[in-house]
Amino acid sequence: MDTTPGQLSSWTAAGWSVGLAGLGALTGFVWDGPFLAFACALSLGGGAALGAVLFRRRMAETIREGQGKAAARGYADGIGDMVVLGISAYEASVFPLAGPGAVDPAERAARREAAYRLTAAEGLPHHVREAAAAALEAIDEARDDEARTSLVDLMKAVHEQR
Repeated sequence: MDTTPGQLSSWTAAGWSVGLAGLGALTGFVWDGPFLAFACALSLGGGAALGAVLFRRRMAETIREGQGKAAARGYADGIGDMVVLGISAYEASVFPLAGPGAVDPAERAARREAAYRLTAAEGLPHHVREAAAAALEAIDEARDDEARTSLVDLMKAVHEQR
């Protein structure tokens, strides 16, 4: 059995229409006989079916709007996480600049370019973009303590957008 929201809505609407038609038939029959039973069943059942069709269109529109908003928000969440990851990878390649844990300049440049491209992505909220720019600036100027603080602020900004 198909249990999608649209199918369940159709089954529910059909159930209400049939139930109201039966109630109308019973009421009409008790009041005046078979002719009024048919008229009441037709009017109540038809009205319920028409209401269900009109409501279903409105519900489908609302669902489509909600899906669009959810997709945009999901994209912003995902790109925010990628910005944190990219800037963290760039920070790891910058500090330390020399010694056994250092990354070669070509890889450092590649990570820097990736971090800047992610920060410039469309759909990234403005406050996240500002926090990312502050973190990139601190990393570029080799201010280790400020870079770590800026990265924590970036993570908070990404978390707050959810």
